[in-house]
Amino acid sequence: MMRLGSRGYGLSMYLPGGVRALALTAVATWVAAVGAAAQTSSTLTGLVVDSITRAPLVSAHVHFVDEDRHFVTTDGGRFLILDAHGDSVTLSIDLIGYRTAQWRVAVSDEALVFPMVREAVDVGGIEVEAEAAQRRAELSTPVSTTRMSEEEVTRERGQTLGATLRDVEGVAVIQYGPSIAKPVVRGLHSQRIVVSNGGVRQEGQQWGGEHAPEIDVFGVHEIEVVRGPGSVLYGSDALGGVLRVEPAAPPFGSGLGGEYVLNGFSNNRQVAGSAMVEHGQLRLPVLGEVGGRLRASLRKSGDASTPDYNLGNTGFTELNVSTALGWVRPWGGVEMDYSLFTTDIGLFSGAHVGNFDDLIRAMEQGPAETEFTYAIDSPKQDVAHHAVRLTGHGHVQGLGVVRGVYGFQLNKRREFDSHGPLANRERAAFGLDLYTHSLETMLDHDPVGPLRGTVGVSLSRQGNLSRGKGFLIPQYRSYTGAVFASEEAEVGRATVSGGLRYEYRWQRVFEFQDVGIDVPDETRSYDGLSGSLGFSVPFLRDWSLGGSLGRAWRAPNVNERFSQGVHHGTAQYELGDRTLESERTWNTDLTLRRAGERLDVQVSVYRNAIDNYIYLEPRDPVQTIRGAFPAFNFRQVDATIEGGEASITARPASHVQISGGVSTVRGSERGSEEPLYDMPADRLRGSVRALLPSSAWAVEPYIEVGVSAVREQTRVPEGTIYALPTDGYQLVHVEVGATSLNLWGRHVDATLEIQNLFDTSFRDYLSRYKLFVDDPGRD
Repeated sequence: MMRLGSRGYGLSMYLPGGVRALALTAVATWVAAVGAAAQTSSTLTGLVVDSITRAPLVSAHVHFVDEDRHFVTTDGGRFLILDAHGDSVTLSIDLIGYRTAQWRVAVSDEALVFPMVREAVDVGGIEVEAEAAQRRAELSTPVSTTRMSEEEVTRERGQTLGATLRDVEGVAVIQYGPSIAKPVVRGLHSQRIVVSNGGVRQEGQQWGGEHAPEIDVFGVHEIEVVRGPGSVLYGSDALGGVLRVEPAAPPFGSGLGGEYVLNGFSNNRQVAGSAMVEHGQLRLPVLGEVGGRLRASLRKSGDASTPDYNLGNTGFTELNVSTALGWVRPWGGVEMDYSLFTTDIGLFSGAHVGNFDDLIRAMEQGPAETEFTYAIDSPKQDVAHHAVRLTGHGHVQGLGVVRGVYGFQLNKRREFDSHGPLANRERAAFGLDLYTHSLETMLDHDPVGPLRGTVGVSLSRQGNLSRGKGFLIPQYRSYTGAVFASEEAEVGRATVSGGLRYEYRWQRVFEFQDVGIDVPDETRSYDGLSGSLGFSVPFLRDWSLGGSLGRAWRAPNVNERFSQGVHHGTAQYELGDRTLESERTWNTDLTLRRAGERLDVQVSVYRNAIDNYIYLEPRDPVQTIRGAFPAFNFRQVDATIEGGEASITARPASHVQISGGVSTVRGSERGSEEPLYDMPADRLRGSVRALLPSSAWAVEPYIEVGVSAVREQTRVPEGTIYALPTDGYQLVHVEVGATSLNLWGRHVDATLEIQNLFDTSFRDYLSRYKLFVDDPGRD
């Protein structure tokens, strides 16, 4: 991988009473707060950047000399000084690896840029205050989290979001060949995991096991995995966890810049690339100086292959564009962006067969021989995801910081059949158009005694249109409203936190009548209270013990209640149950952490007791006019999911880094102790990275060797054809690269990685094609 730097759906005006009141409150709060914030004028906004690359510098120390006040730059390199007195001020800025610099600047409405000059330093055992502050923040968190930095995300660019997270403890991946990878957090996935993309909840028919998040990883700045319920801040569906995906903020104050990224993958002969251009000093009418960014990316793949055969019709084409615009003023800032994610995905042809005999033959004998091709034929998926996001924040004197986020998303999904009367290459067997509007306003209030935290209001409106000749789920409309509060306080050396969220959901399903299908016009409402209590206590040096207790709930999805038909993406027949009730869970979590200079450790254990747990129960295969398919019923039981994960990163010497991790999860029905379907197998990973001496043309070159081992999964339901265990396997990977290469006067990141070095044949238990074929081989 290489990177170079230098049609219509009308809006109903009707809202249920409770949601209408929340909407008026949210809009009034946002307008009043931003208006009040705009009256503040004695504010200085700054951006600290690298003088060469113009990249924002995080955790730089800013000293306001005149009033002896201190600040630290945020993830976007920004800082904000409120109530700066006088027409000009003196600032001193320092950051390890850069020369300390001092400026005398005039206070103005424009954001000021402070370029820092690099210098070589020998820090030895000196602890940088910014790094110490970051470690203290990690140690004070009561829940189990993992953050992937920009550097770590960059090394995984060109892959899906799920594949990017494959080495994070507690995270597994549901795989449909190389093109679809869906994250599984502590045994839960799809509608039980919330993906927050830039503060907006991703809505893209996520209930489908093969409906992966429609996010372009090329545009991602960092990713944070929050394990365990995150319902208080992120909504009732976050029973299993939250994936916080943060795109890079628009540049402010810097000049013209850009990058391009090129990837190549050998297994499926995939090529991928992305080009970005940005400017932080654009001047627009009315708006004045703004920062803007434009990115386009492409991924093109042919068939994947196992060590023994080609996987026919598993290619894909992905084309994405995004643009962002933002500006910062003394009263706050505004950002708006638009993104379009499109993909055309071939679905493995060997999983779609015409009758029972062919189904059994496909499972026993393997796939028919095919030749590699980039062509994509039916069965396939076509997906387009449009997303608009508008965010704003402003400081209100004596109150705090008010933030608002509006999002609009349109997800268009089409699935094409390869058998039976619906095998029309031009017309989809079925299609789904999902429209989502969301609005959230939050106040990060000033400290009230020992308390600091956030209160907010959240609203959403969603409508789903079903298209095509086939039927899977009916058309529906839903409204959701919530109020929430999350607070924390220092009690002695301990940090104590808690939160509450009340959420109400109104849902209408529209009538659908056809041969063998009877969906009545139905309206239902759901509501519930979510809450959390947590603590974190530091001890010894760089250690802490944290714990949390959470109560959460989730209303059943429309697909769980009304599915009736073949889901082509999963190549299975699904049958819903309209009597399903809401899931409700108690979750307990205990986490031991160490965040130090030479050793990072995180060990977590958890127990998730879910009443009315909804899952797909395997049944005998079904013969339809489109062919024979594995079949599943939605069923509800009381269940317990428990397990743990541990990770360690050691730096015994300046040129060596050793890391490893282990994850285990057990899911079972309470009472019968029957294993739950779809629980990940135990996983272990380890790697050693050697940092080589830097030179004039290579900064921090390295070589890394790693191994991952997955245990045989024997905890599977009995009595169906799916009750076959999958063998354990071990995979080795090798990676070489450099933090930066100096080539032709440019900064270049270059990485070469080999996955599955020894071309091992294996089938992961979470592979949806495990009944038919092996997983892809060496890449």
